[in-house]
Amino acid sequence: MKKSELKDFVTALRLLDEKIGANNSKNITIRAIGGFAMLYYDFRKNGYTIDIDSLTEKYDQKTIELIREVGLENDLDEEWLNTDCSLLEGFLRDLGDKINWKETEYHFKHIDLRVADIAGLIRSKAKAIHDGGLVPRTTDKKDLLSGLIHIGIKNIEELDANQEYAFIKADYCRCYAFLTEIEKWG
Repeated sequence: MKKSELKDFVTALRLLDEKIGANNSKNITIRAIGGFAMLYYDFRKNGYTIDIDSLTEKYDQKTIELIREVGLENDLDEEWLNTDCSLLEGFLRDLGDKINWKETEYHFKHIDLRVADIAGLIRSKAKAIHDGGLVPRTTDKKDLLSGLIHIGIKNIEELDANQEYAFIKADYCRCYAFLTEIEKWG
């Protein structure tokens, strides 16, 4: 799979927007969490991801076909835009209303693109680590640490002192346990 940068996805979204309009397809909503949002906030040190994860209901079949078409035309994964995270246990139900969705500077005629705010993005990573139990994805751990460091939280003491992010300890005990084991975060 090709690892793509933010600009690659913006280009693909512009093309998808054109195709949605040309095919008289239904407008879509994208609520980006994961790699694309990490790139948007410049949390990822390596600067790439393979997809845009949207915390929304599954797209209709025509839209999925257009997404695949754009992926093939732009050397992206066929599912470069997907709603797979919505299928994870409780993600859509538990996170959908707890995340504030930020409008981006990228505007489209047929796509409503929003990214999770920073607290929401960190919440999604904390939930992914918590739900992963003993074997959460390494990427989620790295992303969470990058996000916390980016906002100035560099150790467990600073996290404990920060009321805005107290939800990590209160709601995601396995994630909090992971963070207590890390001596140096960055």
